[in-house]
Amino acid sequence: MIKVLLVQSYLGGAEQIVFPLGISCLKSVLTAHEVSVIDLNLHKEPIQALKEHITAVKPDVTGISLRNIDSTNKRTVVFYYNHLAETVKTIKANSQGKIIIGGSGFSMFAREIMEDQRDIDLGVFLEGERTFPLLLENLTRPEKVPSVFYRKNDEVLFSGAGGQVDVSDTGIPDRGGMSIDRYNTTRDSIGVETKRGCGLNCIYCIYGFLNGKKLRLKDPVRVIDEIENLVNVHGVKKFTFVDSVFNVPQKHAEDICKELSKRALGVVWSAWFSEKNLTRDFVNLALDAGCKNIILSPDGFSDTVLKTLGKNINKQDVLDSFELLKSMKGFEVSYNFFKNPPGQDISAFLAMIRFYLSAKAQMGSRVHFEFNSMRIEPHTKLFDIARREGFVKDGDNLLYPKYYTNPKTRYIEGIFNGLLRLKGM
Repeated sequence: MIKVLLVQSYLGGAEQIVFPLGISCLKSVLTAHEVSVIDLNLHKEPIQALKEHITAVKPDVTGISLRNIDSTNKRTVVFYYNHLAETVKTIKANSQGKIIIGGSGFSMFAREIMEDQRDIDLGVFLEGERTFPLLLENLTRPEKVPSVFYRKNDEVLFSGAGGQVDVSDTGIPDRGGMSIDRYNTTRDSIGVETKRGCGLNCIYCIYGFLNGKKLRLKDPVRVIDEIENLVNVHGVKKFTFVDSVFNVPQKHAEDICKELSKRALGVVWSAWFSEKNLTRDFVNLALDAGCKNIILSPDGFSDTVLKTLGKNINKQDVLDSFELLKSMKGFEVSYNFFKNPPGQDISAFLAMIRFYLSAKAQMGSRVHFEFNSMRIEPHTKLFDIARREGFVKDGDNLLYPKYYTNPKTRYIEGIFNGLLRLKGM
């Protein structure tokens, strides 16, 4: 039995705390070992708390979950990665055990992080439920385990790609002993996953790289078993579905809503939806199941922009879904747009502003908007566009953020930032 300490990376203290779903999924497959968890975001003095936890646990292995590199939904972007170095340094100074890193943030920049943080011994690439337990059995032979970054003669090497996790084999995430009551404050703090993978083709999105393009659906009954466990064991009555898009495929989402309504658990939840599949019947089904916030991410507001972004919707879909949701009651609607995406022009910008003002006038506090910068990430089509247009040059390390703004309408980004400043955002 190995003593394993799992550490949720620190986001700097200014962000809403989010329950570490990835760690709880990992914890559920480590039943042969002694596992403890610390989320640095729960502590006013995270580094001191980490030192004390290491001293108490004396771990043989410390695993760091690096979920986020930075945030793009503010006028001033927050670079979370800066906090990783101090976390690694603290673990190294207070423990003799191996340091292993994983998480979506790591997988996006795996080699760059391994080369930047030399005290990290091993890296788990992409999904960890299969890789991490095997790695614990092969700490002196990491090259035997697929999907692992390791060091040999001071060189960073990769053991080769491994297969995806079969989600039908994964159990209920182990949230025991993880202070879940500390997160149970807002609807979006605790996540539930119904599938992995995304078959959409949005040019900026990293999900297809992280989880694959093929959808891997969880059994709806088992998804609701997990929610029932949250309610009965942990007292949780509000959560968010963390899928990239909840209602794709439609039938799967319908089955989840029906099973959730049948159990009458009294929960409320939010999710990301596609405008394509929003019908009155489906929205009513979601509302009956407890949905209180429909989140939409059209990202642009002209057919040219939507096509350039690789979206599977057009402007009329955005308008039609708005008219439908406006006419219904009992829930909120949230919209995400990019400030100045590729294909943007002044007419599309002005149309988006008119839509924002009209929606606020008609729906008031029921509707919410976020206007985001476009982070250029590797393994995306946006990266190729940015390289062609000179935003990214050969040799650039995208671990350190670079952002795309349409060069033909660069001034729109400045206008947006000025408006957001006036709004205090």
